[in-house]
Amino acid sequence: MLAAPVLVYGTAALGAGTADSPQADPTPMLALYQTVDNNTEPACGLELTAIPGGLPQKLLPKKECAEVDGSVIAPHAIRIRNVPIKSTLLLTNNERCEKVNSAWVELDTSRANASLEKIGIDKLWTYAGSPEKPGYLTNNGIDSNAPSRGFRVTGKGDPIKQGELACIVVTFAERGN
Repeated sequence: MLAAPVLVYGTAALGAGTADSPQADPTPMLALYQTVDNNTEPACGLELTAIPGGLPQKLLPKKECAEVDGSVIAPHAIRIRNVPIKSTLLLTNNERCEKVNSAWVELDTSRANASLEKIGIDKLWTYAGSPEKPGYLTNNGIDSNAPSRGFRVTGKGDPIKQGELACIVVTFAERGN
């Protein structure tokens, strides 16, 4: 019997504030889900870190997530929460984290604490979007029915097939921008 991990978002931030201190922004989190044969969805939660200077953070799910049924994770769905405004995310099907000769999609955020609720990775390509005219992701989470807020598609190549997400590059805008 498999036990699916339970992800709890922002619990430390919710109880951290006091009347005398301002509450910090919630921690940005990313979760990947894989549907397995017994209809469970093991998850991999990754904390997103702002790197000084606006440098990108590269996440390689197959190396950073626990195995599922004895194999590397093959993500089918994604959820991203509490991402700062003016952040960018590039999702690719290769560990080089490049668009060239790859399937990819690029997202950005248009508001503070943006959230992309749980969506099938292959569904990201159903939304229009380009650098000239970004398209908002307007889905409701497939498990929570909560609406996504502040995520846009800014470019896309070929669709990433289910289970083939290999790299996520996250770049947070520097504070004050």
